[in-house]
Order: sequence, then C-alpha cells, then structure tokens
Amino acid sequence: MIKNKKLLENFEKELIKNSKIDIEEKFFILNELYKFAKEIGKFPTKDILKGIEIDIKYARAINGIKGANKKFSKSLKEK
Repeated sequence: MIKNKKLLENFEKELIKNSKIDIEEKFFILNELYKFAKEIGKFPTKDILKGIEIDIKYARAINGIKGANKKFSKSLKEK
C-alpha cells in the first residue's frame, strides 16, 4: 500500500529521468506488451460491431426509452 504519494511520484520522475533505454528498446517493449495483450484477449475482434444490436437494446432498456422493453422482450421471444 502506498502511504506517501509524493515520495512515489518523485521516485518515478527520477527513474524516468535517469532511464538510459534507447528508442529501439522502448519499441521492443511496446511491441511485446501489444503481443501479450492480444494473446490474452484484451483487444476486440476484427468485427468491432459484432453484438452491437444487443448492447443498444440493453442501453435503451436501462435508459428507459419508450417501447424499448416491448421490442427487447419481443425479440427475445423470437429467438
């Protein structure tokens, strides 16, 4: 647990200032982090609109748009 936020911020600033990593190493680290994020599924599929209809129906129901509940329940019965 962090008890002294200011001390941590100063440490981070000094660490960044004294870092001697060149640009190629930074890009390598970035690329590896990107690969890892893709492997664990933290990026959306190629079809980013997949499932958007359901999200819209949920949003309408939650926000109380008139008729949304009827349309939503009707579409669920059809499936």
